[in-house]
Amino acid sequence: MRWQWTCDGVDWGGVEALFTAVELGGRKGDKLRRAFLASQLVCFVYDSDKLIGVARTLTDGEYHALIYDVAVHPDYQRSGIGTELLARLLERLPVWRVMLVADDDVQGFYARFGFERHTQAMARFDWDNLYDSPDA
Repeated sequence: MRWQWTCDGVDWGGVEALFTAVELGGRKGDKLRRAFLASQLVCFVYDSDKLIGVARTLTDGEYHALIYDVAVHPDYQRSGIGTELLARLLERLPVWRVMLVADDDVQGFYARFGFERHTQAMARFDWDNLYDSPDA
């Protein structure tokens, strides 16, 4: 496995294909690239030249971090890649609180790392901003 912690040389079409494979919707086109470039911590995992995992984090580096877009290719799930990806990501986040959004079916995975349901969080969704406009 090869672990890459920068966006240098990333094939964004491959990242988009990974998100499609794991059914993580809304991650398409140049907006996807811009989201990773704007993140303070990114990780890309390769098996030879094949992209098999990604994650990104927004953080102030002191108190808070938000983990986004954790994805492991279906052919590599349940092989320890996701566990190692999250562990390596958390090692690089020396902050007080790390938060993430997780569907019910994967919350058990994150609980193994100490994540708990948090009743005080709120979210606002503007579905018009999920994708770039066609003329962007």
